[in-house]
Amino acid sequence: MPSTRRTVVALISSAAGLAACGRLSVSGGDVLAAGQPAALLVWAVARERLLGWPRRPSPTMLAALPVLAATLPELGALTTGGAPSNLETMAALHPRLIIDYGNTGPEYRALSDRLRTRLGADWTLIDGALDRTAEALIEAGDRLGAEARGRILSDMAAEVLRRWRQAPPGPAFYYARGGDGLETAFAGALATEVLEGAGWTNLAIGSRDIGRVSREQVATWDPEAVVTLSRPFATAAAVDPLWRTRRDGSRRRLLLLPDTPFGWIDRPPSVNRLLGCQWLADPSADGTAAAARLGQALFGGPASVTARPEWIA
Repeated sequence: MPSTRRTVVALISSAAGLAACGRLSVSGGDVLAAGQPAALLVWAVARERLLGWPRRPSPTMLAALPVLAATLPELGALTTGGAPSNLETMAALHPRLIIDYGNTGPEYRALSDRLRTRLGADWTLIDGALDRTAEALIEAGDRLGAEARGRILSDMAAEVLRRWRQAPPGPAFYYARGGDGLETAFAGALATEVLEGAGWTNLAIGSRDIGRVSREQVATWDPEAVVTLSRPFATAAAVDPLWRTRRDGSRRRLLLLPDTPFGWIDRPPSVNRLLGCQWLADPSADGTAAAARLGQALFGGPASVTARPEWIA
């Protein structure tokens, strides 16, 4: 086994062992996540302190998480990643700490300052950039009183990202979101950062972030591969000649990436994206198994629940 793969396996085993030793005991929560990305960060580092979900995971997602996840209420979001919350309701929870995870630009810092004053609680805004995930896990661990776990997870993240940056280039792709596949993330968007950072070429240009396109536009881009997190879309697209046939008559590849317990490249843009990075760094069977172990180390859940990327014939 190559040394880098041994390193990743050893780090994942360490984190899994830490959880198994009972460090993540269930207790009353006192930390409010400002949005869903922050909720996943808190869950990964110190889930017993999470007061609730900005957006409650779906039943399928909850089935892949520890029982605690289903007991937490949906509270709404203070920033992004959930329905808008009621500030009075949030204040009544008397959180000891509020964590936000994402954009740290001036407007978001100003928003943090305003909400800190309104809610009367300590507020920490952590940089959500993918390439700073290792640092984010250390900072979260320090703020949540889970320094040892934060550093173990940070070491894992650093090694995964190091190997992800060295991944061989992938195909030119189109990212299909939604039931009809016609919502996409344009080149440079957070939603496709995991793929683009691994050398895959996003052909969706002409706009920014997330938007709707037509089937004619997808045909014009003529991607080598269509990537999706939606199984219903993948099932329909697999037998649709307009999605599967390229201009030269060859068959277009279709990749279904997991969305449990959370999306491997997107939805939300949080520490769950490490799973996609791990798989892209090593898409072999061993790499896929390592991604599954990484998911358990980050999020817990039954060992029997395994999600795997699928190239659909």
